[in-house]
Amino acid sequence: MGSLLMIPGVRGIGRGPVTSGAAAGLMSGYLLARGVLKADAPRPAPVREWHAMAVEHVRRALPPPDAEPAGDPRRLALASLGAAQPETRGHEFLQFLAAVRAELTDPLTPVLALGSAASAVLGSPVDAVLVFSVLAGNSMLAASQRLRAENRLNHLLAQQIPPARKVVSGANGDRVYADIIAAQLQPGDVIEVRTHEVVPADARIIEEVDVEVDESTLTGESLSVEKQVEPTPGAALAERRCMLYAGTTVVAGTAVAVVTAVGADTQERRAAELVSGGMSSDIGLQHQLSQLTNRAFPVSMTGGALVSALGLLRGSVLRQAVASGIAIAVAAVPEGMPLVATLAQAASARRLTRFGALVRVPRSVEALGRIDVVCFDKTGTLSQNRLRVAEVVAAPGTSRDEVLRCAAHAAPPANGNPHVHATDVAIVEAASAALGAVNGHNSTAPAAHLPFRSGRSFSASVTDTELAVKGAPEVVLAACGRVSGEMAETVARMAGSGLRVIAVARRQLSAAQAEAIRREPDDIADLARDGLTLTGFLGLSDTPRAEAAGLLADLRRLSVGVKLITGDHPITARAIAEELGLSVTAAQVISGAEWDALSRKDQERIVTERVIFARMTPENKVQVVQTLESAGVRTAMVGDGANDAAAIRAATVGIGVVAGGSDPAHMAADVVLVDARIEGLRHAIEEGRQLWQRVQAAVSVLLGGNAGEVLFAIVGSAITGTSPLNTRQLLLVNMMTDALPAAALAVSKPSGPIDPGVRGPDQPALWRAVAIRGVTTAAATTAAWAMGSVTGRPQRASTVALVALVGAELGQTLLDSHAPLVVFTAAGSLVAMGTLISIPVVSQLLGCTPLGPVGWAQGLGSAAAATVAIGVANRVLTGPDKSADAPLEVREPRQPRRATAAHRVPVTAPSAPER
Repeated sequence: MGSLLMIPGVRGIGRGPVTSGAAAGLMSGYLLARGVLKADAPRPAPVREWHAMAVEHVRRALPPPDAEPAGDPRRLALASLGAAQPETRGHEFLQFLAAVRAELTDPLTPVLALGSAASAVLGSPVDAVLVFSVLAGNSMLAASQRLRAENRLNHLLAQQIPPARKVVSGANGDRVYADIIAAQLQPGDVIEVRTHEVVPADARIIEEVDVEVDESTLTGESLSVEKQVEPTPGAALAERRCMLYAGTTVVAGTAVAVVTAVGADTQERRAAELVSGGMSSDIGLQHQLSQLTNRAFPVSMTGGALVSALGLLRGSVLRQAVASGIAIAVAAVPEGMPLVATLAQAASARRLTRFGALVRVPRSVEALGRIDVVCFDKTGTLSQNRLRVAEVVAAPGTSRDEVLRCAAHAAPPANGNPHVHATDVAIVEAASAALGAVNGHNSTAPAAHLPFRSGRSFSASVTDTELAVKGAPEVVLAACGRVSGEMAETVARMAGSGLRVIAVARRQLSAAQAEAIRREPDDIADLARDGLTLTGFLGLSDTPRAEAAGLLADLRRLSVGVKLITGDHPITARAIAEELGLSVTAAQVISGAEWDALSRKDQERIVTERVIFARMTPENKVQVVQTLESAGVRTAMVGDGANDAAAIRAATVGIGVVAGGSDPAHMAADVVLVDARIEGLRHAIEEGRQLWQRVQAAVSVLLGGNAGEVLFAIVGSAITGTSPLNTRQLLLVNMMTDALPAAALAVSKPSGPIDPGVRGPDQPALWRAVAIRGVTTAAATTAAWAMGSVTGRPQRASTVALVALVGAELGQTLLDSHAPLVVFTAAGSLVAMGTLISIPVVSQLLGCTPLGPVGWAQGLGSAAAATVAIGVANRVLTGPDKSADAPLEVREPRQPRRATAAHRVPVTAPSAPER
């Protein structure tokens, strides 16, 4: 910019440009500094081992609870409404500006901004406004797309803020309950949680009655955890039975606990903040296109310099020569490239919503198309986190139906209410499915029932004169009279298959015993401790999602590897993997403890060889993903829990599953699969692959047209000393006849099949197409300009050349696709260009003149000749069997990559039918 101010005739505008640039720089620095000052100061999370401390020590270490209830219902309702619906209305404009600012980081922004400033300095404010409008319009379009996705996600998550039941002391010392929201809790407050409620904060249990908690969203463990009051010093996160953690769900019982951590200090939020967010810098369509632009940019600068030099050699004034060179350099920049990228990604995002995939970050669509490995959390992602009876083994002389009936009798609902234990629900569902709704349930109310509870690992019921017992095999078998060695081996086999084994037994009571039980139900425990007859065993496991096996088969078809990273036991994880069609050997399984024992070098060596990573903590999951990424393996992480959030953010593409999972997993993700529709992942990967099939043709149109403009400008400058087309004409060509048809190509669905090898642009084929288009377009435009120069004024000649340039580029676009949107856009662009040229006032503003029949014939005839020439060249290069309607096919040359187990895992499940 400083050199431009030294040009004679420019210095008269004063120091305004320099002052404006300095002011802009100071303002940018001020905004950055202001953001740093307003940011919350980082503070270390308190590290207290509450699980290792006795209750009285915990109460002394925490602030005393409030003595008064939290307030009246109206204030609580308002607070709940405010928490469920974040204050976005008053900040929508600021959010939009922030999104626009983020989009201005596009690699083409500095080039276009420099062109706009240079045009203003050289005395062409209209040209500057045109360039700036292109820049601002694209940024606003991309920002609005991102905000729409964010708003939809916020709406989905608005109802997931858990309530809390705070316990305070009343006037007479009695307990008083106040219903508040989790955000109002403070450490030291006492809360109560009941069956089917979400824990609102991290808390230390001080009282509990038969409490079981589903902690799968935090630890990945699919089975519920029994809780206790006694401390658990030295226990890992998944084994801290005296603690309740925010975001987990109570599946049975009632607990009173004292809050130890809220908000960002909870284990749920700390797991989500292990790594900073942000997609890898080499990911996204913009990055891929910027690489192409970086190669084209020196050519455009050279073309601009040649135009300026030729102008000076032909005697042009320095200012005019420099202005012509800048115009060509700016025009050669594909201004439509950001628009094409934005619209293509937005179209892909819209298409994916039909398959339950919500794209929060549009750049992630292209990144998904280049993924090498998908890492899945098991519980809640590939499985439903719901127990089911996977196997029934009957004792000799007993049928399978008898085992189910006896087990269902041992699990009656309490007082007619729904079952609270996941085990009981699974048993009753299996019995109903096998025996029918009537026979599967105990139609006769039990005379007595002994429920399962902590410290007593069995339950029992008496119906008529039959005692039915179910529970842990070691307890039930000890109460049975005679058990064969074969039955004991069956327990070991089922447990070794990853099943949770339940033993079922029964005992016939005398009429006197049954009557005594009716009078004293508590005596049932004594009768259940001996004299039982084994009925059989039930094997329970997590329920795989119906579409999971088909999804893994589809990933195999797309040459994408699969890994399971879970908090479950290795045997359980391997059993689920085999059920889903993954044939995994014992050598391909590694536990979290084994992973921690490895050196960094050994971790890098084995990470590509292992398929199942079991008993993994959130930190372990992050390490696995980061190690894969550092090995050059582009990774996607799919999960639904807080324990997955950090790994989701660390992956090239993070994918959250909305199925009752946690907010951190959703908010950390680039793509969210709503309603647990995990099959949307296949569509997302295919869409990412198709994205380049559509964009390749669009890019060749943009770069080929710009190359033709530069070549024509060089030829014209060599002949006349100045470019035949001015800045406004070139910008108009780039936006109306380059960008819009190219955008139509980018958003239209490709007619050809997906190529599994598509991972990016085929640059040799692309540059070959650009060279052919550029030379042909320049030749046609030069011919039209020459004919116009013979028969009329220079202004008329440039108008004829403009018509030829526009027609040639539109004709080439139609060669790539006959899709209705492409045809309509090309026709509309031609009509719009003709209208602008034919209106005298607008034509004069553009530097054109209305044409007669001869001028139109010269321009359109040259364009038709160029279109025919390119069509012939395409047939010669690609062969006659290529469909003219198919987009330019893209194949990225595969970089040599060491074969790993992730890419060799056989998938035996049949492919899911095409949907």
